[in-house]
Amino acid sequence: MSDSIGKDFPDWETLYKNQRVETMPWYNENLDSDLQEELDKRRISADEGKKFLDLGTGPATQAIMLSKRGFTVVGSDLSEAAINRARTKYANEPNVNFIVDDILNTRFKDGEFDYIFDRGCFHVLSPSDRIKYINKIQQILKKQNGMLFLKCFSDKEPRQEGPYKFSQDEIRALFGKPFKIHSIEETVYQGTLDPLPKALFVVMTNK
Repeated sequence: MSDSIGKDFPDWETLYKNQRVETMPWYNENLDSDLQEELDKRRISADEGKKFLDLGTGPATQAIMLSKRGFTVVGSDLSEAAINRARTKYANEPNVNFIVDDILNTRFKDGEFDYIFDRGCFHVLSPSDRIKYINKIQQILKKQNGMLFLKCFSDKEPRQEGPYKFSQDEIRALFGKPFKIHSIEETVYQGTLDPLPKALFVVMTNK
């Protein structure tokens, strides 16, 4: 969960060098339950030979869980320390590659991914970077059928600290023109915090 950031967020490189990922608020060793439910509901399977990007992979658990479902997965993160840890820990895992990349200055190819899962990158970006983020996601996602699964903090979350929080209307205003939004669900952000933060889970396709 890291990329170019706003607000008073930590130095991701220092954080991943000095802290065990299992203690980080966003650590979830299982596949995000909302993503899993959506993949099952839409019958999206690795048999189709699709390529997944786990954007802001951080602890890399989501990338690994997707690879275990048979997808070809890239886990990207701004933090070199996070990527080095993932490469070492999961060196023997098939179908997954970990890459240092900043989505705002991405080196990924146009239309490279069939699916992108963002479970913590967008909601830490400065407001001034949001349109650039959306443009870059559109660029690296396949046209028309390329799908973005976005999880971000909801404006219903009472904690003052942490990522930026969004209402459903704000998500529609930002993403509604460049993407076709299929659903926005009120949910929670699985991790180590108690209670779990309130979140939005958004499913959309590239136009």
